[in-house]
Amino acid sequence: MALALAFACGNVVAQTTVKAGPQASSTEKHAKLKPADTANLVSHLRRVITDETNDTPPRVLNAFVAKYQQRALDAGIDDLDRQTQYVLLALYTSGKAMEQPLFIAFMKNPPASFDAFYDALQALPKTVWEAGPPLWEAYEPKG
Repeated sequence: MALALAFACGNVVAQTTVKAGPQASSTEKHAKLKPADTANLVSHLRRVITDETNDTPPRVLNAFVAKYQQRALDAGIDDLDRQTQYVLLALYTSGKAMEQPLFIAFMKNPPASFDAFYDALQALPKTVWEAGPPLWEAYEPKG
């Protein structure tokens, strides 16, 4: 349910979609992210999945987002909207979805538009979506 909600909230992201240019090959590396880029994405994620990001220590959240935002950028995902969807999947699986063969194949030629990227992510099988626990579950209060 939380996963569906997070991606339903992703429609807020769609309102700011900017069409990306041609995608780089997966072997081409992009420039290193600037701290401001990661801060912008973390801020955006805090609006999309507020409770979940609040349940994760800021230092952990920032480092995790920076790692997966850089991976997205290295794969040619250079706009905030698609990076948000990529990092949401990583957050919801503690990064384990990114190790799944179907996701790896998907990222060899990721859709350039936000709508196509979003739809393709949603079409990935349950095994990808449930590859690992959400990052914030490791930080929930034990009681």
